[in-house]
This record gives sequence, structure tokens and C-alpha cells, in this order.
Amino acid sequence: MEILLLTALSRTPMHGYELKLELQYKHVRWWAKCEHGHLYAALTRLERGKYIRRVSRAGGRSNQRVFTITATGRRRVKAAIDELGNQPDATYFDIDMFLSACHLLERKSALGILDRRLTDARAQLDEATRTEKAMQAYVPAAGRLIMEHRIRYLRGEIEFLARCAETLGAQPEWESFLRGQSIDEFVRTTKVPLEGP
Repeated sequence: MEILLLTALSRTPMHGYELKLELQYKHVRWWAKCEHGHLYAALTRLERGKYIRRVSRAGGRSNQRVFTITATGRRRVKAAIDELGNQPDATYFDIDMFLSACHLLERKSALGILDRRLTDARAQLDEATRTEKAMQAYVPAAGRLIMEHRIRYLRGEIEFLARCAETLGAQPEWESFLRGQSIDEFVRTTKVPLEGP
């Protein structure tokens, strides 16, 4: 949750409702293992840790808590995204989290991380394929299905990582979701489907 909030606030200052809208727009329950109910507790932790601070915003309500990311928060989210992208044998949730915030890193660094993940996934596939061949005759059906699942997962991950590197490498601009646009205005004008509460 904290990475998601810091990433969103790195784009523009927002209050809690706007942050919730952005998380719903990104459908984070699909890929980030987070619940929207934890948003305000995470904001409190981030503020206590000096990763975000309150700011006033012209035209906003006086009781509205608007947050912006601090320099410490920017360093923290960049380090977290770099670490997340470089983890060995990470889950698909991790790569999705990385993709949602990779624009905070230099493009060359982000593409390098994707390339290392691709190399690692290929090595894992080679190992899994060798293990499957060596063990196939000695394991029950459930064991063979587990090995098949791992191999299929790795093949899909390799294909996806290669597509990520190609797509992000060809992207003309290196930018965040929504650029600097207000999430309220974006949702109102586009009527994009949001994730449920």
C-alpha cells in the first residue's frame, strides 16, 4: 500500500479520496494484494515517517488533508521499486507493482531490471525443465501437475517480460499513469470502470 501511495503522490498532491480513486482506477486488488480500507492507516504511517507531508491546495476545503511526497519519500519509493524489480523469483504481483511505478526510475535502469528478470526467468525455466525430465517417472500425478504448472508459468512470464521490455523501450515518453492530470477529472471525463470498494 505504501509503495502505491508514494507512487501516486509522486505524480501530484492528493487527498485520501483522490488516492482511493486512483487505486480503484488502477484496479490494484488484481495485482497488488492490498485493500482500500488500509489507505488512511498507511497515510498516517507515511506522514509519521516523513515520507509525505500535508499541503494546502487552492480551492480545496479547509478540512481536507492533502498530501505530497517529500524528498525522503521519493528516495524510499525509488529504492523500493528498484529492490522489487530486482528480486529473484518474484511473483507476478511484484512485476505488476514494478511496472506501475517503474517510471520513477531512469528508463535505462528500469529496462535493465526487466532484462535481468528475463534472464533469471529463462534460467529458472531451464532448471524446471531439467528437473521435470529427471523426476517425471518418480513422482505421482499431483507432482507432475505441479511441475507442469511451474513450467507453464515461467514460459508465460518470459513472454510477458520480453513484451514489457519491448513496449517500454519503444514508448516515446517515459511517464506515469495519468501524467499530471487530476484523478477526479480523469474519472469524470472518461467514465473508466473503477474497481469496487
